[in-house]
Amino acid sequence: MIPLVLLDLDGTVVGSDGQVKECVWQAVEQAREAGIKLATCTGRPCSGIAQKVAQRLGPTNAHIFQNGALIAFPDGEVQKVFALKEATTRTLIEHARDLSASLEIYTPSTLFVERRTPLSDAHAKMIGVKPIVRDLIDVAKNEPVVRAQWVVSPEQLELVTALEVEGIQTGIATSPALKDTFFVSLTQKGVSKGSAAKHLAESMKVDLANVMGVGDSTGDMPMLDVVGHPVVMGNSPEALKERYDVVTGDVDDCGVVAALTEALSLKQV
Repeated sequence: MIPLVLLDLDGTVVGSDGQVKECVWQAVEQAREAGIKLATCTGRPCSGIAQKVAQRLGPTNAHIFQNGALIAFPDGEVQKVFALKEATTRTLIEHARDLSASLEIYTPSTLFVERRTPLSDAHAKMIGVKPIVRDLIDVAKNEPVVRAQWVVSPEQLELVTALEVEGIQTGIATSPALKDTFFVSLTQKGVSKGSAAKHLAESMKVDLANVMGVGDSTGDMPMLDVVGHPVVMGNSPEALKERYDVVTGDVDDCGVVAALTEALSLKQV
């Protein structure tokens, strides 16, 4: 078996109903009992539903949150933070004000918004986190911002992704639990699920060649590209399924179970 499996959440572990199916938890317990370490590799913060899932997946090991900008234990203890520069965050906030678009700002422990919108409220409910309404410039000035995120409709996607802001890494994701919504994650340049996967594997003394990563969106590609055993979900975009050799089932059909079962039989290099 291989020693470590990294799991995206939305569209991989968390289905269209916003829940983790019991069949997935059964496979998780089987993998853990065999000695495999499991860790989230998600864009979600270390709070709300993601924190609860991380606790059940691997209560004693670190997990990847905020698209790689935060590596932390389920109890909130931080292992590594990669914060945005204040000037970069200010530029994003000014763009959000000009566009009247929904921008979320994350510190290691809190989600901030400048105003509530139907999209931001729906997203906050989905991830189980209560947003704090505050002047975002004030947040950028006084607190470490690990990630910013546009929460936009398909019509707004091209508008926000066309913005050129120096010093950021962009990742785009969707969730079956919130249809017709795009999440455009903005982290420090060079920070991604891939960079975090390297850091976590090194800290756990595991060769990346012996790590499995499971994901379903283009935002997971940095992780999938660095691990030795990339697996994509059946509900992934066609381009993603064509890029990688191993495709499992749909999230709502417990597709990740087959990946976890396969991890038990894989041999280490």
